[in-house]
Amino acid sequence: MNTHSESTQQNAQEHERSQEAMGAVRNGLQLGGSLLVTYAIAFGIRPLLTHYLSPEDFGRFNWADSFSAIFFIATNLGLEMYIRKEVSRRPEHASDFFGTSLLVRLGLTVVLMGALTLVMSYRGDSPEMRALVLVFGLAQLLIMLNASMAALLHAKGKVAGLSISNVVTKVVWGGGLLAVGVLRLPLPWLAVPVVASEAIKFVVSWQLARQHIGLVFRVDLGAMWKVLKAGLPYFLTAAALATNGRLDIMILGMLGSHEEVGWYSAAWSISNITFALNPVMGWVLLPLMSRAAARSEEEVSVIARRALEGTLAVTVPMMMLIVMGAPLWIGLLGRDYSLAVNLLRLQSPLFVLAFVTMTCGSWLTMTNREWWVTGTSIFGSLLLNPLLNLLLVPRMYAAYGDGGGAAGTALSMLLMEVAITIIMLSRMGSAAVDRRLLVMIAKTAVVCVGVVAMDRTVLAPLEDWPRIAVEAMLYVMGVLTLGAVRPGEVLAVVKLARRRGNPEPEPAPIAVAPTP
Repeated sequence: MNTHSESTQQNAQEHERSQEAMGAVRNGLQLGGSLLVTYAIAFGIRPLLTHYLSPEDFGRFNWADSFSAIFFIATNLGLEMYIRKEVSRRPEHASDFFGTSLLVRLGLTVVLMGALTLVMSYRGDSPEMRALVLVFGLAQLLIMLNASMAALLHAKGKVAGLSISNVVTKVVWGGGLLAVGVLRLPLPWLAVPVVASEAIKFVVSWQLARQHIGLVFRVDLGAMWKVLKAGLPYFLTAAALATNGRLDIMILGMLGSHEEVGWYSAAWSISNITFALNPVMGWVLLPLMSRAAARSEEEVSVIARRALEGTLAVTVPMMMLIVMGAPLWIGLLGRDYSLAVNLLRLQSPLFVLAFVTMTCGSWLTMTNREWWVTGTSIFGSLLLNPLLNLLLVPRMYAAYGDGGGAAGTALSMLLMEVAITIIMLSRMGSAAVDRRLLVMIAKTAVVCVGVVAMDRTVLAPLEDWPRIAVEAMLYVMGVLTLGAVRPGEVLAVVKLARRRGNPEPEPAPIAVAPTP
């Protein structure tokens, strides 16, 4: 009887894990589909916007966004990661702190708006730039609120409504930006579509959270204080990571010029497409790893290794596509942005490395090593990266002229990410990789080298579009032939998602007479 009971319990645990995995796959595909649409809209709007804005104005736009975002990092509070780790296990806990956190963030916003005004007055920024930065400040508050709202829904596994909301609000954002560009409205109006889209998203997300989680507005200072203490390492980590791509642009605008920011941001707007998987990683992988961590560290390690394998399978070909087609993609932005070609190539490996560090960070967090992640993030983002920028930007700007400062910023980011990746992988140790992952990486590297060799020799005479198409086909054929990507496993994922979390019925157990 004990053996039968243990077997039944084991089957129940396997069933629970199967349900969690299939639910995560389904949510990932839903979110991934919506993100593909939103990134397609963003990818289409940015080139149109650059045709209406000079590199200098485009640089001002992005500098104001980054400048305000640096200040509003304070409103993160560490809630997003805390929600994904704790609310995944007890959804009712969300109402204990969320209402109070909203009031805290509103209070911080008043203080931060005042600080922005004082700093810009001291710098002597024009009234136009001041207005642009302050409108972006309001947008940053809404972005932080929506990140927390989304984390609540992801923790519960209810993402269908959020996926639709993402698409609708991105249409509002894109249409608004395009209208501002076509009508050639003053620069501060460029931030208004961001505020409008994020405000709509917040209203929709609040209603979804009330429906699926039973979220209620409640003020509980004691509960909020406990959350802030528990979320401190998450806040410090998020603050450090949020400076990536923000602090760099701020320094570049101060030590270089707004034109340098424009070229750098133009390249970033294209290479950033690789980050389409970033929300899926956080929204789907973290809740899955959180529940696995409650069972065993080994299970979390297995999930981390397969996540690394999956993200490399997607991000490496995207990186190759960006590198090989850099002149073509930058050409879509207009002739004024030609200096961004090499910047784009420098930026492209950054995102592959970033996904590796995100997965390592998730493993360390879920195995209660979050302070180690915090220390590494602070070292890389707040110490090493700014130091590299301060050293490289003025020197490369003086040595190479236009585009040199932006190249210094791109190189700083890449060197910092390489260092962080090495540190994170070494901290995970044997849990980071297994033979299967190493073989996959080696096979992918062979295919990449082969494609580059073909690009420089046989395919060099071809025009851009035919050359890129042929290289894409060669890459796909190469990874499939060598087995770096396994079609059977991809089909299995799709099959799991189509079952919508309902496992195939198991055969009825055979009746066995009790032993006398």
